[in-house]
Amino acid sequence: MDADIESQLTRLLLFVLLILLYVEISALLPRLAPIELRGAVATLAFFLVMGLMYATVSAFLRWEGRGSISNLGLKIDDTFAIHLFFGAIAGGAAAGLVVLIALFFGGQLRPASEITVDLLVSEAIITIPVALIEELCYRGYMLTRMVRLWGRATGILVSSIVFALFHFSWWTPLGTVPPLLIVMFTANIALGGAVLSIGYYLSGERLWVPIGFHFGWNVVAYVMFPVYPRTPVMLPEVFQIEWGVTTVAGFLFGLSLLHLLLSRQRMNMTRNRGRGR
Repeated sequence: MDADIESQLTRLLLFVLLILLYVEISALLPRLAPIELRGAVATLAFFLVMGLMYATVSAFLRWEGRGSISNLGLKIDDTFAIHLFFGAIAGGAAAGLVVLIALFFGGQLRPASEITVDLLVSEAIITIPVALIEELCYRGYMLTRMVRLWGRATGILVSSIVFALFHFSWWTPLGTVPPLLIVMFTANIALGGAVLSIGYYLSGERLWVPIGFHFGWNVVAYVMFPVYPRTPVMLPEVFQIEWGVTTVAGFLFGLSLLHLLLSRQRMNMTRNRGRGR
């Protein structure tokens, strides 16, 4: 094996293992705390893990000699706001389609009385760092390094599977949910990871589109649906967002909308440049 490829592979493996460790910390710390302190410990663990993930990406970039995290696709330029907006619209619409299917066909949504301003604000506060830091880690660093080693298709596939498997805290300890639902959940999250990865490349290797999509999806999903499996729901394998088959339709719709929005933007930019000559 070429020495440079071996070095890249070693760094990538170490990065993946560190992210796995942080996910374990986030899942285990609240369970080890006394019941009356679990909420506070979960909050502290969440922000600790977000900080560790950010610091790890920065450290690995310095190890590579590549400097700022802006090199991963976080540059502030004249397209970042519109890309963030397009991503949020596509992600929110994708989750919104899953909501509509549940509404019209008998799926279980969160009771309207529980959808308050406090819930919206708290979900937004949680989702902003999740969308930013997870996209920085999984798409900005992990995806790009896997693509460099194995090509785009394989990089998207492998990074999306890792992204899905690292959401294991939703179905552990084993026995919390049926095995079929574990498989469906993992496949759905992997599809979501692939959609976010494709959004990264459709937007010219910028992270703003996947960050916006991740944010829009999560806010709509966790405001409109009960949090399963913490809350039992009817037919989760059909209607529950991120668990049921309707999630596939949502992600594919979001990707199609994203492609349409970005294609129109490129056409407009090309037309404007032609007029400026």
